[in-house]
Amino acid sequence: MAERVLVVAPHPDDEAIGCGGALCLHRGRGDSLHVVFLTSGEQGLAEMPKEAAWSVREAEARAAAEVLEVGRLDFLRLPDLGLVDAVTPAAGRLRKILTASPSDLIYLPHPDEAHPDHAAALPIVRAAMPPGPPAELRGYEVWSPLTRHGWVEDVSAVMRQKLRAIRCYRSQLATFRYDAAVRGLNRYRGILGAASRYAEAFCHLEARPG
Repeated sequence: MAERVLVVAPHPDDEAIGCGGALCLHRGRGDSLHVVFLTSGEQGLAEMPKEAAWSVREAEARAAAEVLEVGRLDFLRLPDLGLVDAVTPAAGRLRKILTASPSDLIYLPHPDEAHPDHAAALPIVRAAMPPGPPAELRGYEVWSPLTRHGWVEDVSAVMRQKLRAIRCYRSQLATFRYDAAVRGLNRYRGILGAASRYAEAFCHLEARPG
């Protein structure tokens, strides 16, 4: 049976960097893909007015979504670098989406990520969970490699597609070569964790706090 897959991305590009390969594999199995961007990453283009930065980064996200064959995007436009102080409003808005469009599986940054917006994703998702059986949560890597991962997924066959999606974020690659960084990380995960060329690492996260 096809799964309903949701990615919670604090910023445009986190979805492609953290689990772009897994998303390609899900599409190959016929699963539906939905990405919710908590912010539109205006701090990544701090020299621009906020609305102009939103326009650039959301256009890049749409281009990446075409590459990854994502069916639906939602942009919540919460404050970039301000999610720690916006957990309650963020959870309220995300809950409306989760209630209207239930998911079987949710990808989000793992909670030990160094970026504060990434670390805020788990409390936001937990607070947003509607009543009933929760979706499965999987943590992905962006800025901070997992010190202990649960499993790795071989993404060798779709690595080119993943890199094409990341390279849609041209405004961000002008500052940091995220494509080169994630290629190295996924190469490392592949060799040591999956006996393959490239792999992504994930961890299981509890949907309800213990």
